[in-house]
Amino acid sequence: MSSDTGSSDTGARYALYYAPEPSDALWRAGCAWLGRDPASGLPVEMPGLARRAPLTRSATRYGFHATLKAPMALNGPVTAFLDDVAAFAASSSPFALPALRIVEEGGFTALRPAAPCPALQAFGDDCVRAFDTHRRPEDPQRTAERAGRCTDRQKALLHRWGYPYVFDEWHFHMTLADSVLPPDIRGEMEALLTPALARERMVASLCVFHEPRPGAPFTLLARCALGGGA
Repeated sequence: MSSDTGSSDTGARYALYYAPEPSDALWRAGCAWLGRDPASGLPVEMPGLARRAPLTRSATRYGFHATLKAPMALNGPVTAFLDDVAAFAASSSPFALPALRIVEEGGFTALRPAAPCPALQAFGDDCVRAFDTHRRPEDPQRTAERAGRCTDRQKALLHRWGYPYVFDEWHFHMTLADSVLPPDIRGEMEALLTPALARERMVASLCVFHEPRPGAPFTLLARCALGGGA
């Protein structure tokens, strides 16, 4: 784990994500589907990419992931944040992730666990709480704009935690497309992802993704092993 900056950059944001391990076929398939590898920052070329790119634009920018602590500007040094992430990961135990399935809901396409997972919920909740001291409050006008689309419960969470979809409002998902896909493109996605989805996997690391400036692609800045493993 490393960072080339000692202080938070103006306009930069950092997020805590789950991402499959580099050796996991799901990581390779997810990056291929979205057309970009956040670890290298390089495009991943495969047939059909140009045709589906308009349907995955936002998902591609954020990278293949599931959000644990939503993107945030930091109120202090990046090094302090990364040190705390490493310490948190080292004190956390790996756990099994339920099988994932492709779902279409809320107007987008994503991977969701096929069964409840208390360990996953607790891990996500702990990430929200543990790193909130590093979060720089968002501009009040931007917060007000986001609140306009929220329920009363989500508004309360937004104002307290900077994000409306946490705790009881959080649902683990790995976005695959910004919309419901046409049948032919969904078929391509299923052919690519289904073999990897059949395998068991662990949540074995906590990832820091970095957006260097507004609108820039997110890249994988650090991957910290849970339990202090390699």
